[in-house]
Amino acid sequence: MKKAVLKKADPLFLREVETAQIPMQSEDYLFRIALLRKRMEKDGIDTAVLYGDREHFSNLEYFCGYDCRFEEALLIVPKSGSPTLIVGNEGMSFSEAVPYKIRRVYYRNFSLQGQPRCAEERLDAILREAGVSNNMQVGLIGFKYFIAAYISTDPKYTFDVPHYLVEILRQTAGAENVCNYTEALTGLDGGIRLQVYCAKEIAAAEAAAARSANVILRMLKNLKPGMSEYSLAEAAGVGFAPVVMHPLTNFGAESVAIGLRSPLDSSRLALGDVCGVCYGVRGSLTARVGVAAYDQASMQEALRPLLFPFYGKFFEAMSAWYAQLRVNANGHVLHRAVHDIIGGPEYNVQLNCGHYTGQDEWVNSLSYDGSEYTLPDGAYLQADIIASNSSPVRTAICEDTVIVAGPALRAQLEKEYPAVYARIQARRKAMGALGMELHEDVLPLSNLNGAMFPFLLNLDIVFGLEG
Repeated sequence: MKKAVLKKADPLFLREVETAQIPMQSEDYLFRIALLRKRMEKDGIDTAVLYGDREHFSNLEYFCGYDCRFEEALLIVPKSGSPTLIVGNEGMSFSEAVPYKIRRVYYRNFSLQGQPRCAEERLDAILREAGVSNNMQVGLIGFKYFIAAYISTDPKYTFDVPHYLVEILRQTAGAENVCNYTEALTGLDGGIRLQVYCAKEIAAAEAAAARSANVILRMLKNLKPGMSEYSLAEAAGVGFAPVVMHPLTNFGAESVAIGLRSPLDSSRLALGDVCGVCYGVRGSLTARVGVAAYDQASMQEALRPLLFPFYGKFFEAMSAWYAQLRVNANGHVLHRAVHDIIGGPEYNVQLNCGHYTGQDEWVNSLSYDGSEYTLPDGAYLQADIIASNSSPVRTAICEDTVIVAGPALRAQLEKEYPAVYARIQARRKAMGALGMELHEDVLPLSNLNGAMFPFLLNLDIVFGLEG
């Protein structure tokens, strides 16, 4: 196996990419509605009921472009006819963002505490008008589906949606007629949201990836000893696009060990210390966690011997993961590609090696020991591997977004979005120059894909593979 070495960074890795957002239009959402209805017909579901709230918005947003900024909401999709969107006080005006014909209905109990209510608004009556009736098979979609081995209840009738909504649905349709249908969207065996279906969706994902990577690149270019976490965040030049998680800036052992803490004024960067940055707009996330040094000599003394045994090995494992990506790649093979290299306790790789992504950062993952699942054509993935140790504190993360697409989808992208296709081919070439082997199905979405900086204060140097 090729070993990690230090290489000069390709100028592409340091270049920001300016792309415009590519919003979905009515035909895009209606295509997705058609996908859902086809799945419903196959599964014997008469009506799908999608629940959303401020945190768990993405299943609902995927089908209509509406996300829950303050309140809960329901999207009712019957087998035929117009869907119904049920919202509270502050959601009604925002629901005009839905670009296709849809019934929009108030249910003000979805509103924030203390806001005006309407006693005449009965959710059971609203549901009936939307197409939910007695003895109808209703698929309730929350955020999670459940697996029998890990719970003591029947997964079919176990829900993560608020109890009162489940009870009203059961009263309206019949208790045994309401099932957890989340797996249809995010389940590993053909979940609708695990892949992209056309060139436009690839281009939209690439635009999101460019924005996230641009922010991280600006942070790395502004990184210097003595600055605070918060001042680096101010230098990031972020837009106001919705994000997929809390942005992170972490300086020093304590902050990096905590991991998910937001930036502080009081936390300042010391030369040679561990640090990390993470930012993601909806559709893509970019993260780098390493050492704030100019070279091995300026690394914290305890970290210097770990440059290749820890950080270099991580790059070897990440490269092995990328090398296995292709349509129909097996989840167990992806898992082993990483764990055969950094599976020992000194690396402490506990989470899945890579996962599906989209408008919410983590959708699901097929990468685990013994997995029999395979990547679909159009798999929408986050290259997300986390290695860490506490003695001394250190974490390695080099996180970017990638799509795995077969020949027809790639040909469509080249024809309809030639500039996007050309940028992707340039990234593949730059990653190849590092010694990384990529199957033709692999579409890296940002200029930072594969660029792992051993020294976060010296962006001219990246890890590569010998030979």
